[in-house]
Amino acid sequence: MLAIAGFSAGPAQAMESTQLREHLCKTVGGGKFVRIPGFPGERIDRRLLNDVAWMKRRYRIFITDGYSTDPIHARNGEHPLGLAADIIPNRARGGTWRKIGKLARRFEPEQNVVKMPFRWIGYNGDPNHGRGNHLHLSWAHGSKTRFGHPVRRVYTRFCPDAADGGDSGGTGDSGGTTARKAGWPGLSERERANLAPVVPERY
Repeated sequence: MLAIAGFSAGPAQAMESTQLREHLCKTVGGGKFVRIPGFPGERIDRRLLNDVAWMKRRYRIFITDGYSTDPIHARNGEHPLGLAADIIPNRARGGTWRKIGKLARRFEPEQNVVKMPFRWIGYNGDPNHGRGNHLHLSWAHGSKTRFGHPVRRVYTRFCPDAADGGDSGGTGDSGGTTARKAGWPGLSERERANLAPVVPERY
């Protein structure tokens, strides 16, 4: 496994990323809420920036909400942790609902059978989500959380850039998990047991 070390801006906190398998990275430490390049007013955990940049290029997404403590979102969900994104097509860049649907199906080929690195996906079949409304993506993470603060352990498609402060999106191009392990290759039994439980969003 490949380990990558870096440091977050602000108080010294080591960030260590481990490539568990192709397109699955575990990062411990280094969490920080930063601006999402290209999406004014939106923030997210900086460790997700390379995933967001990939989706932006490939699926022409537009993020309408990221980190948020607004009570419209589940208090024990991922928005208050900076590990969620609400997505619609970026029409100005050629985005369509067809592309958004392809992104949703890539990681949720069957209803509630979600592939890593995501914890829960809200789209067609989920109330207040779906085509014409929005796609919700929640990234998987460790079970220890604190409302409004970054989590210690997070899983992403691409490892974060060690020196990324959050003002650029990275160039990597390389919702909840169920009892079915199709989306879990690369995780040990202990890591699976310590994933945070699924929390569907109402909106």
